Amino acid sequence: MKNGIRGLTAAAMLLPVAAMAESLSYSYLEGGVALYPDFESEDFIGLDTRGSLALNENVFVFGGLKYLTDDVDLTALHVGGGYRHGLDARTDLWGGVTLEYQELDWNSAEVDDTGLGIRGGLRHQLTNELEVGVGGRVITGDLDYVGFTGTARYAIERDFKVFAELDVYDGEPGIIGGVTFEF
Repeated sequence: MKNGIRGLTAAAMLLPVAAMAESLSYSYLEGGVALYPDFESEDFIGLDTRGSLALNENVFVFGGLKYLTDDVDLTALHVGGGYRHGLDARTDLWGGVTLEYQELDWNSAEVDDTGLGIRGGLRHQLTNELEVGVGGRVITGDLDYVGFTGTARYAIERDFKVFAELDVYDGEPGIIGGVTFEF
């Protein structure tokens, strides 16, 4: 009887940790440092920030700002809406449409463009602490490009994670590392 009570008590204590893995959060703020060595003959370094807000179980709004600098400054901003579809309790397929703004600034010359984008991906809660995902984006307009990401997030606390990401931005590889705060 004592072993049964101990087992039930241990299971009850682990319930909040297990619940953390039951659904992937679409309400978060995330930011970090981005490095794109040898991007169009530049060694870009800068900030990458993004966020998302769940409006209900399936619909969310999201956006991000990337600012990279070297001899050329690159600013990329996107905002949009998305839909998530749970494949199971630990895996989501998601997609969204965005409005994209990009600006290149070098030697007193500036080129900017606004276009539409399509973004999507797959997220999976591998363990209670580790989430992995892949994503892709197609951006239209004069500064059009295709990008792909592979991301890993590790939970330090229930709502605080560190992340690492490999981003292939218009054929050029980069790495991003930072923190995620879920709310």
